[in-house]
Amino acid sequence: MNKILVNVMREEIRMAVLDEQGQLVDFVLERTDETHMANHMYKGIVKNVVPGMQAVFVDIGGTQNAYLNLQQGKQLKILRNVSVGQQILVQVIKEEMLGKGARVTADVSLAGRFMVLLPYSEGMHISKKITDQTLRDRLQEQAKPYVQEGAGFIIRTAAAKATEEEISRDMDYLWRTWQHVTKRFKVAKSGTDLYSDADFWFRLVRDYAHRNVCEIIVDSKHGMERLKDLLGTGQASSDIKVTLHDNSTPIFKVNHIEPQLEDLISRDVSLPSGGSIRIDHTEALTVFDVNSAHYTGRSNKAEDLAFTVNKEAAHEICRQLRLRDIGGIIIVDFIDMKEKEHQQELLKLLSDLAKKDKMKTVVCGISSLGLVEMTRKRARQGLQTLMFDTCPQCGGTGYMLSGRTVYMQIVRRIRELFKSGRIKSNLEIEVHPEVAYYLTKPVLEDLGNSIGRTISIVVNEQMSREGYSLMAVSD
Repeated sequence: MNKILVNVMREEIRMAVLDEQGQLVDFVLERTDETHMANHMYKGIVKNVVPGMQAVFVDIGGTQNAYLNLQQGKQLKILRNVSVGQQILVQVIKEEMLGKGARVTADVSLAGRFMVLLPYSEGMHISKKITDQTLRDRLQEQAKPYVQEGAGFIIRTAAAKATEEEISRDMDYLWRTWQHVTKRFKVAKSGTDLYSDADFWFRLVRDYAHRNVCEIIVDSKHGMERLKDLLGTGQASSDIKVTLHDNSTPIFKVNHIEPQLEDLISRDVSLPSGGSIRIDHTEALTVFDVNSAHYTGRSNKAEDLAFTVNKEAAHEICRQLRLRDIGGIIIVDFIDMKEKEHQQELLKLLSDLAKKDKMKTVVCGISSLGLVEMTRKRARQGLQTLMFDTCPQCGGTGYMLSGRTVYMQIVRRIRELFKSGRIKSNLEIEVHPEVAYYLTKPVLEDLGNSIGRTISIVVNEQMSREGYSLMAVSD
């Protein structure tokens, strides 16, 4: 059984999910002063129609127009003959990030604790894990009045333990919310946020409380009271204990979570057998590179070594995807294995682990280059984007020009200025110490003689290694 710990500050909320061994299996970071758009509904106005892409760009009040793909879902039925200036109701499925506008859909949905309301769908879709036919029939009967109105429901697994009253309350709440949204759409201005996703505490209960959780510990009285109110007293919640952490030692420190969080900012992740994984992020995709590193296993056979390390890496990669909330295209460079049976077993293991992720994760297979391709749904900015800014020194590349390279740039620039007749006086060069190492006295004398000027150097430890300045000084 898992345990959830919540650390609450006025500026930030952190939630950690721990397994029975105390290992971090999921992590959520939410900054209270940041505005989230995912799952929000807006009254948008069509700004551009692109027939070739079967898409439109919609102004929902963000910094950039949102992208609406008309080829997905039921948009073609809902939005026939879309034209510029048309007002439409859309829901954000992917927030603005990495310089791109939000992605929206016209197939709006409202998620409750036990179900999801689909206003533009018909009929019921009940979780396959609910096998009790009597319960399935009762759920169908409870949803009948709403289905007759033209709506549909997806019933979650959590509904199996809910009371009839809780199910009815959830259905009624979602239906009334939808009616409120449609009324607001008729009178609101374009760009208005018509529906905001639930607060942190409701999302915690909705998305995590049914996932094999036995206890929730929170260091906020308000949070504890809110959780108890949301969980109620039904069978669906009776097995979850909510307690207040009132110890003077921080909740994450008591449970040894901080060291595990520090590992999330590292590029390298160690594996039990001595292998390792290196994680590299780009704008287009995330790459996991698996290495045998300091393998300490018993077998010396290359195939056995690769299979052992790769299986450990598969578990850790799926864990890191959840913890760092990595989405989009994912490429994994496992250690090469020659046996097809091992390759298929590894893919099956990855697929089974991916099914446990609350975000849709798909293992696409092995490419012709031997790389495993995956995709994971991304709705919000991942941990990498939330916790880090682009490095002002390297510009996000992870590399900086060497001192020798910058030294060559300076020499080249001085000779270019001399050939163009722009050097009229002696020069002073201000550089980083690692660049100054190459600008020795003989080098400066030789360069000065070639241009007929005296060149001096000033060392500035505060200057970027890639930066330098050339200044004219009086003779």
